[in-house]
Amino acid sequence: MDQDFHYYGTYYAARQGGFGNDEATLIAKAANFIDFFNETTYAAYWKLVSNTTPSKNYDIVASMDYPRYTFQGGFLSTGLAPEDGLWCSYHFTPGNYDDPPDTPSREAVHGGDMANYLPPFQTRDTNGGRNILDSNWYTADQRKSFMNDLRYGFMLNRPQSALSRKIIKDAIRCATDESRLEAILGYAAGGKYILGANRGDNLRRFRLILLGVRAHVIADTWAHQDFSGISNVLNTYWDVNYDPNSWNPSKWGVGRQSISYDDGTTGGWRDTVLSVTSNANLQAVPNNTTYLGHGWMGHLPDFSFTKFRYKPCWWNPAQGPVERDNPNQYKFAWAELISLLQQAANKGQVQVNSSFQSAMEKAERAIRTPCALTGGINGRKSSADAWQANFGDPPAALINVDDEPDANAVLAGMIEATTRKDRYGTDYVNIDSDLYLFQIAADYHFHFVKNFLQTHNLYRYSGSWSQQTSTLSNDVDNLF
Repeated sequence: MDQDFHYYGTYYAARQGGFGNDEATLIAKAANFIDFFNETTYAAYWKLVSNTTPSKNYDIVASMDYPRYTFQGGFLSTGLAPEDGLWCSYHFTPGNYDDPPDTPSREAVHGGDMANYLPPFQTRDTNGGRNILDSNWYTADQRKSFMNDLRYGFMLNRPQSALSRKIIKDAIRCATDESRLEAILGYAAGGKYILGANRGDNLRRFRLILLGVRAHVIADTWAHQDFSGISNVLNTYWDVNYDPNSWNPSKWGVGRQSISYDDGTTGGWRDTVLSVTSNANLQAVPNNTTYLGHGWMGHLPDFSFTKFRYKPCWWNPAQGPVERDNPNQYKFAWAELISLLQQAANKGQVQVNSSFQSAMEKAERAIRTPCALTGGINGRKSSADAWQANFGDPPAALINVDDEPDANAVLAGMIEATTRKDRYGTDYVNIDSDLYLFQIAADYHFHFVKNFLQTHNLYRYSGSWSQQTSTLSNDVDNLF
């Protein structure tokens, strides 16, 4: 998903859930900021200060050496050293496995009405391409690597998974239990100060910012489904016309792999090869350079109005393509956000009544508004305009989604940033700021996901980013 949904879609879900304009705007800013709290801008030694006027005599309250940034890029190239903990925690939460015994049911999470409205949870069989990947098409070393990758089919992101449901339940708990928020802040660098003179306002904003972080993750379980946050051949795909049983050379899938898409303006399906040389809407990483997430697929999973067909590497290509109906999936994503946010606002579980249906009709119109991907407008701009046109009631801060990020999309709190190009400079950050509260929320969410995966013997993060202690003491795991 892009800024159109993470900002405007989240804002309108929060409004529908019962939050006021300013509250919904902060939730949306935090949700959107996940994609902009990046390594390049924010990786430095942080000095947390209480005075907000730049000077050489800052009142330093606490220090932090390793910010838990939420988007990788810059000094450690994503393609060369992808951080599994980052991508799996915020963008591709692992969910392709059966529910562990302690998993809350969909009815327990959402109530009967919403559980019936949403589609059932489903896992993917990721062994459909095994015979091809283990064939003489590939070298012995390639086959060995591919067979190892297939062991991680459970890491595919799936909506409504056990982890997704746990995140929603914890998000509601944090939003409705002030003592839980206090406990989290108690483990943070400078936590005593945050819970001091400005305690009330800090708790109010921390609640909303943590909700935004969770809203981003839940939305991405729908948009990023069937991809994983580890570098894995399962994230790639065969040519959409590839038929392993055909004698027709045009169906052997040799060369660059194509997909089909329908953006609502083509009058049907159009084949294309996504690449770095395509226009902005159809760009993707070069094939064979990275197996992380939906890099090969480029922006298509992030466009709400687009349907696409492809043959994922875990799928038997002889069975025909998998079709992703993004308009339908994004509709369910927005409905699940309403369920999360309405309960977080202490308004109870969603009833599928006329008010809900009216809101869904507006959202569907915004989500389905077509945009020509080969045209001159970015898909995210078209969709952002559609959200505002269908709902009105603008957020307190409007953002230009063509800017990444717009100044209004940046959480305030950086008083003085280092000019160094490596990660060894020093940033001075207001300890009471939205920026620092976001850092605490992001780190808490990371610990929550890491604990879930380890507790259920699913996966242990191995990247250096995951091994570092950030703002929260590792003792925060006691909360889980």
